[in-house]
Amino acid sequence: MTSDPIPEEELPSRKRLESFATGPESEVLNPIPPQPVAPPANADVERLEALKRSLGEEIPPASPPPESPYRSEDEPETGAGGPSADPPPVGEEQFEELTKREKRKQKRKNRSFWQELPILILVALIVAIVIKTFFFQAFYIPSGSMIPTLQINDRVLVNKLSYRFGAVERGDILVFDSPEAIDVDRSFPSRVARSIGEATGLTSPDTVLIKRVIGLPGETVAVRDNQVYVNGNPIAEPYLPDGIAMRDFDELVIPADHVFMMGDNRNQSRDSRVFGPIPRADIVGRAFVTVWPPGAWGGL
Repeated sequence: MTSDPIPEEELPSRKRLESFATGPESEVLNPIPPQPVAPPANADVERLEALKRSLGEEIPPASPPPESPYRSEDEPETGAGGPSADPPPVGEEQFEELTKREKRKQKRKNRSFWQELPILILVALIVAIVIKTFFFQAFYIPSGSMIPTLQINDRVLVNKLSYRFGAVERGDILVFDSPEAIDVDRSFPSRVARSIGEATGLTSPDTVLIKRVIGLPGETVAVRDNQVYVNGNPIAEPYLPDGIAMRDFDELVIPADHVFMMGDNRNQSRDSRVFGPIPRADIVGRAFVTVWPPGAWGGL
């Protein structure tokens, strides 16, 4: 037989306390432990900071937000080449190089004209000698053997490349090595001075002559009754001055690679009538223009 439960008010005091601790009423005495509170929003943070200021508490400075690896389109670029980029620092080597350049510029400015003049003269002489040796050369006319075409003290320009690419023609005025020239032994300073004079046209070599081509290789040349005959036919020579009297010259066959040269002033010209035809290898070049005096400027 089951006994009915004893009413609570009839239990002893100790049993009532144990029943209260284990029963539904225990939730009041043992509350739920506090849950972690989520950090307040921005507005709550601002209110908290304002409250701390009012209480006199020191607020630490806010640390900058971490830099995002992504940049928005509206955000200006601050890296290299951006609007707020500082100029790159100049290294020590670059600074030294810039300093050297500035010193060189200042040195060139401070150098006087008279200090540079000897260098300019030396460079001009070297250029003149190179041009004279390989391309062109000015020659001084010391005698009257080519009057009236060339006068004494005239200066002509000779092209040394003419016959490397072309043939000699009758009527050309050539400068050539004289077969009668005697090589004079000069001192070194004398040779240098002579070379400078020849390069500038102030003097002419002692070993060259200037005459006109009359006969070509394989032709025959003769002079009879004051008339020049080539291959038995008289030739026209409008460049000769009036009053020319030529001695007769027996017919001569011109060898291969040789030319027969005569001066325009036949009465005062020592030419192939005396020393014979000139080898082509002895030709220096063709005189093509008179460059001095200014009034005589013109082609030949």
